[in-house]
Amino acid sequence: MNEHDTVLQRRSKKYPVLIEIKDSHEIDGEFHSSEVLCDGVLAELPDDDGGGWQLDYVEQSEGLEGSRAALRVQNRLVSLSREGEYPLEITLEQGVRHSCYYTTPAGLMRLGVFARSVESDIGHSGGKIKLNYTLDFYADMMSSNQMEIKVLRSGTE
Repeated sequence: MNEHDTVLQRRSKKYPVLIEIKDSHEIDGEFHSSEVLCDGVLAELPDDDGGGWQLDYVEQSEGLEGSRAALRVQNRLVSLSREGEYPLEITLEQGVRHSCYYTTPAGLMRLGVFARSVESDIGHSGGKIKLNYTLDFYADMMSSNQMEIKVLRSGTE
């Protein structure tokens, strides 16, 4: 645990949540989709850390089971970090292309990520995050992706 995580634990309110992640992507004209439910923790980020929200959970997706993930939402910027067998650091910022390193069974890959849209209405009671983005490998389009993450405070309807 780094110093940032320690400050976040001391200064933010945390809420137990249920997370539903729907992911769909198109690769070479073929469509694939998945849906995962898991428990997590929603924490409000302090203003001196840029404000926003952080969602912490343990991956349930096939091949990633047990990996710890943190999704940080700040306005139209979403960053995802994952620890485990296949670590990942990815930034999605509406209208901006970022580079990220993605670990796969075949090794480390550098990918381009362009967020067409980033929408979020996350708040104290939960909410939704909608992402529409592309992945490219050395500027060659790999996939077009949509992800919707629903966050529901545990114990609420």
